[in-house]
Amino acid sequence: MVNKGVVSKDKTKLLLLPGIIVVVVTTQIPFLMTIIYSFLNYNLIRPDLGVSFAGLKNFSRILTDSEFYSVIVNTFYLTGVSLLLCTIVGIAVALLLDGEIPGINFVRTLILAPFFVMTTVTGMIWKTLILDGTFGWSGHISNVLGVNLPDFFSQYPLTSIMLLIVWQWAPFFVLVILAGLQNIPEEIIESSKIDGASWFSTVVKIKIPMLTMHIQVAVMLGLIFIIKEFGLIHTTTAGGPGVLSNNLTYYVFKVVSLGSDVGRGAAIAVVTVILSVTVITLLFNAIQKQKDGQKL
Repeated sequence: MVNKGVVSKDKTKLLLLPGIIVVVVTTQIPFLMTIIYSFLNYNLIRPDLGVSFAGLKNFSRILTDSEFYSVIVNTFYLTGVSLLLCTIVGIAVALLLDGEIPGINFVRTLILAPFFVMTTVTGMIWKTLILDGTFGWSGHISNVLGVNLPDFFSQYPLTSIMLLIVWQWAPFFVLVILAGLQNIPEEIIESSKIDGASWFSTVVKIKIPMLTMHIQVAVMLGLIFIIKEFGLIHTTTAGGPGVLSNNLTYYVFKVVSLGSDVGRGAAIAVVTVILSVTVITLLFNAIQKQKDGQKL
């Protein structure tokens, strides 16, 4: 007699097969090609040199390049500070929106709107319409007030990009954390009020501890997307001045597209993937350990 459970599992595996094939074709094969290119001498503007095997030469070049380490520091600084600010702003705004007041749905929609704007559009809007000293709103306001406005993207490139990331990604944190707040049983909040707990005490001792998983999910997903930010950098500073506002993703683009060095760019991309996966894995393991500790 055929076990129905075994048949059901086999059918489930067959249903998953198309998705697995799509994932392999769209992610693993390109990454495999990137690894292959990282071991080659391949320059697009020197076809006369041909393509030859370079061994570990491309990796040794980037690992002995001080510019590469500056870009790594930029990437972790930009990602880490952006995540911290997004988390703080997300919690604060979610707490403000967690209530039934007139027009609250309209306010929630306005606050969430930046998350749905494309990063390239965000960069162009802030660079030309808001922060531009000649044509932007801030330029007109500074002229009226008689204040000298700095060129934000030239003088403070990394900070400016960071603020744009927070403007765009904080709404995502608000969305996730607000969902957690609205899932907290009302009886718990009412009990704290009966016990005489203040609003601040309720937030710190009850709401935030119960939001731990939602905050972790927001940070995990935010890390995955922010660490590979490209559009904002490309449309605002183009990685400059020098490499002051480069992250690893944009640095790969610059080396391949502007330098035409496919081998070196592929090597940087491989190192970038290794670093990104390592950081994400460490964060995921930390979250899992915390979850296991809570279960115990």
